[in-house]
Amino acid sequence: MTHTEKPLGTFEERLLTELREHITTRTADAASIAPPARTTRRSARWRAPGWRLAGVGGLVALLTIGGLLAQTLGDAPPTASAAEILTEAAESARQQPDLVARPGQFLFVEMRLTYRERPVSGPYVEERLQRWVPVGDGTSWQQRRRLESRPDEWRTDDVSDLSPPPGYYQGLPTEPEQMAQYLRDHPVILDLPAGADLEAIRNDPTTIFGDGKWMLGGYVPPQSRGALFQAMARVPGATVLPGEIRDAAGRRGVALRTPGVIGAHIDLIFDRETHAYLGDRDVLVRDGKESLYTSTAVTRMAIVDKPGQLP
Repeated sequence: MTHTEKPLGTFEERLLTELREHITTRTADAASIAPPARTTRRSARWRAPGWRLAGVGGLVALLTIGGLLAQTLGDAPPTASAAEILTEAAESARQQPDLVARPGQFLFVEMRLTYRERPVSGPYVEERLQRWVPVGDGTSWQQRRRLESRPDEWRTDDVSDLSPPPGYYQGLPTEPEQMAQYLRDHPVILDLPAGADLEAIRNDPTTIFGDGKWMLGGYVPPQSRGALFQAMARVPGATVLPGEIRDAAGRRGVALRTPGVIGAHIDLIFDRETHAYLGDRDVLVRDGKESLYTSTAVTRMAIVDKPGQLP
């Protein structure tokens, strides 16, 4: 049994329409002062598990891009606690051992997912996802999932029309300045609406949160992961949410709300004690009310010799 994308409902259609209008207006306003956008080849992008089931891959990109265009230079700097948590997350990451792999092997990633198939209504679904991504230049990857309530009923996803997800990163910078520059030079592929100013979007420093969230779905070596969190700590706008947050695996954490998003919030979740990275969540905002849409927790990473093999 494979998962197929569903057509957008009334909520998504309305939100996409409003966001496209917002982006087009902001892009038009910026055209007189911004350089023309570079021509960029676009390709199908792998979608995060929760979002793809609702058929709103484009919605995620628009939420992020819309927020980037809405970001202003007058935003308040991150609170000391937000910067402190990211700095401690960097220290925690740098203390972890390397996960050594050779070409031909596979990165095994296990995640716990909580999501709704409709953005603001319906029951939450809890799933466990397992993925095998090749180390090196290979492009053949596999993914399966099961409901937490049905531990023996694994279902394989059809990934034939999707680009590979984040995998085993090698050769990344280990200093924050170089990491920030690397992300500017190697941006995550975005499915941009017509007329969007790619140059302005990529030059916005808040893109590091979206790009970093994407990378953290794969294996980022300890020293490079530390550099990523240090680079995030230097970007204005991150805030610490009050109270205790639990990730999709039920682990206690503290959440940082990232800047630069309209119509939704993207939160990064860290262990409350060690500040090790746990996962993320997407929260929609409609009529002033927040509603959890998806939550993802990375629970295991290992190196295996072939797809389907468990560590």
